[in-house]
Parts: sequence; structure tokens; C-alpha cells
Amino acid sequence: MNQTELQQLVAATLEPMGAFAVEVSLSAANDIKVHADLNEGHITLAQIKTISRAIESALGEDSENYSIEVSSPGMFSPFKVDAQYRKNLGREVVVKHTDGIKSRGKLAAYDGATLTLERTERVPKTVGKGKMDLTTQTQIPLADIASITLDFKF
Repeated sequence: MNQTELQQLVAATLEPMGAFAVEVSLSAANDIKVHADLNEGHITLAQIKTISRAIESALGEDSENYSIEVSSPGMFSPFKVDAQYRKNLGREVVVKHTDGIKSRGKLAAYDGATLTLERTERVPKTVGKGKMDLTTQTQIPLADIASITLDFKF
């Protein structure tokens, strides 16, 4: 099995599940690594087993010569594919820019080349005492992003 065949097999296995591949790799040492997630919700252990068994079945008797690792990408893993951006619209994210600056906010929009980050800040009222909420949106080209991850508050 080569990288292209592996990617096609994984894609064919994931499609009926409503899932997508985040990473599919085959090393020279015959280590197969697949990270997958669902378009909606979270991938289950049963679905991970289905993917692993499909790979084992395709390898046949050669499966003993391979190491197969199938999992979800992990909650702190940076986004790698478009489907992750689309899945996480409306969720809080941390964007690390190529210049090292970090931004936090809600992923409000994504078009494949640019994302829109929405932030709400408490600012002084223009008239009178007290503060008010001010929501701003910032568009960030993907070329200016080093990484983007979900922002979890514990």
C-alpha cells in the first residue's frame, strides 16, 4: 500500500460516517497514522475501530508488517484542514500569528483564504459612567496565521 492508496481508502471509509481526515500518513517504517473527526459531534471509539479494521482488511496478510494508529486529532491540536475551520465556526479559538502575536475570539467566518475573528470587550461608555460591550470583527488572512487551536476554558 502506498500513501495515495491509503488516503483513498481512508476517505472512502470516512465519507459514510460524515467524517473527514485531518492527517493520513504512511512512513517508510510502515507506520500508518490516521487522525479523523466528524463534521458534527465527536468521533467515537466504534468509528475509530471501523477505520482501523478497514485499513487492516485492505492490507490483508501484510497487516502484520504495519503499525496502525487511528485517533481523533486531540483537543489542543492546531487546525490542519478546511473541515476543522468549518466545524468550529462559532467556537472560541486562539490564533497565533506569524509575527508571534496571539489573538483570541470567536471564529465567526471562514472562506478558505481568510477567517473572521469576533471579540467582545468591555469599554467605557462614550456618554455617562460605566462600561458597555463592544463587539469587533477582524479578518485575518490564512497566510498570516502560524496556528489556530480551540480555546478551552476550564
